[in-house]
Amino acid sequence: MSATANNRRRSVTKTHARISQLGWEPSYHEPVVRYPSRYRFPHKAKDPMKQIMREYLPMELEKDERVYGGHDAAVRADMPNRAELRWLEWMKAFIPVTNFAEIGAGRCMSMLMSAVPNNELRNGYHVQFVDELRHTGMQMSLARWYAKHVPDAAGWNMMPKALVNSVAINPGFNMLSHFMVGDPIQAAFTLQVVAETAFTNIVFVAAPDVAARNGDFTLPTTYLSVQSDEARHISNGYATLLTVLQDEHNKPLIERDLQQAFWINHAFIDVFAAIMMEYGSKDRSDPESFIDKWDRWVRDDWHRAYIMKLGKLGLDIPPDIFERARQRLVKGVHHKHAMFAFAAWPLCHWRIDPLDENDFEWFERHYPGWYNQYGAFFEGYRYASDKTNKLLLSEFVRIAPPNCWTCQGFCMDPDDRQHRIVNDRTRFYCSKECAWMDESNPGRYTGDRNFFDRYHGWELSKVIRDLGYIRADGHTLIGQPHLHNDERMWTIEDIEALQIEIESPNIRMARELGLPSADHSGMASGLGAVPLAHAASDLATGQTQF
Repeated sequence: MSATANNRRRSVTKTHARISQLGWEPSYHEPVVRYPSRYRFPHKAKDPMKQIMREYLPMELEKDERVYGGHDAAVRADMPNRAELRWLEWMKAFIPVTNFAEIGAGRCMSMLMSAVPNNELRNGYHVQFVDELRHTGMQMSLARWYAKHVPDAAGWNMMPKALVNSVAINPGFNMLSHFMVGDPIQAAFTLQVVAETAFTNIVFVAAPDVAARNGDFTLPTTYLSVQSDEARHISNGYATLLTVLQDEHNKPLIERDLQQAFWINHAFIDVFAAIMMEYGSKDRSDPESFIDKWDRWVRDDWHRAYIMKLGKLGLDIPPDIFERARQRLVKGVHHKHAMFAFAAWPLCHWRIDPLDENDFEWFERHYPGWYNQYGAFFEGYRYASDKTNKLLLSEFVRIAPPNCWTCQGFCMDPDDRQHRIVNDRTRFYCSKECAWMDESNPGRYTGDRNFFDRYHGWELSKVIRDLGYIRADGHTLIGQPHLHNDERMWTIEDIEALQIEIESPNIRMARELGLPSADHSGMASGLGAVPLAHAASDLATGQTQF
């Protein structure tokens, strides 16, 4: 046989067909179902990308070497000191969220490989599992790179602890848990069909663009490499969807789960990503607002070009929930959450830079009327470096709206708020969609879910100590309302001097409405959702004057 024949490339189709024959079901014992599913699985399924490790590994090795080489090159080019400090501080919130997303995605693949009885699909899940491990390592390496080289490393060692304890990013922990909790197909839809198909363009394409505008080129180097793998994951999600769609029993489950998967992604990712990109950017050359980006990638490329066309396959998914999400963005849900993120700066593990005139002009240009609604607050925040200024913190505690039981965000819109009573405790919801998710997934949203309930009645400095948000000197706070590195930095003693007592907005509002406010966890049962009375928050509607 000639050398040419020996080196001839094997048929991908034939190789992939052989791979699918390598699996087997054990006959020597009765398998135990680890991850039970409401879905029925047909025998026929196809992996449209015909993924093969022999093709995959050399390609990914080359990509990964470019990423890690880019990290080294960035140090030599002094990029840590050339990037905007405001942006670098917000990365302390961004990296732990996306890194946990990769971990949750890998866990989801383990669930699918166990639950889906099809070797061809399992092969695709296996390749994606390796992707998620690689992505986790790359993002952890990026976090280490930031910690070693950026001007202020305080807070980078708080990543895992902050993710589960921070009022600002704990909603991300809640949302990303949907990748690996509950029905494995429901988790796959949340991850593959919604998060990876619709929202990774926001997180892994739009965010790196903003990073580059702010002089941070290590994040694009890492995250654009991650995004280049998403085509495989999107294909896996589509293959999973088409597989379960073959059984009529699954159609109502698909219709419900896709809507709920979209809503929980929207409730956190749209708010978090919009705040980070618009309020964390110092550079104002971006011609697009977050809504512009959302319309292109989520509304047009995903909902209109993908989800709406599923109707041809027999699915009936009304557009209401998608239109509601966009309406919330238009009404300023991320701007209102941004105010609370800024006001709660002592409870953050990063420094939050005040907005300036250039920022105000950009927001007013992209969101006409923004200054009239939110400008007074952000003007007031400029004075937060004054250690005698108790007003901002005390107002935040006094008029913060309740946290949503389902998505963990604030219940910003009085017209949308709902509540129900479960085991003598009132659960507030930011929307009818979040109320529906809690009611229709009994037993899922339980436990110690409200951040401020945990600290109700505590003095603020004790909360900060409990969170561990104090620098190595034992006095200076990690979070600061500015980027100065001098005597203007707040200490824990400065917070003690203000004597601010934490009051849970959930407990406070329940008492004001004459509803049960017991601080304990309950089972997901009880009364149906009822509209909450319009207990309007001045701060949430942007009317507070400073």
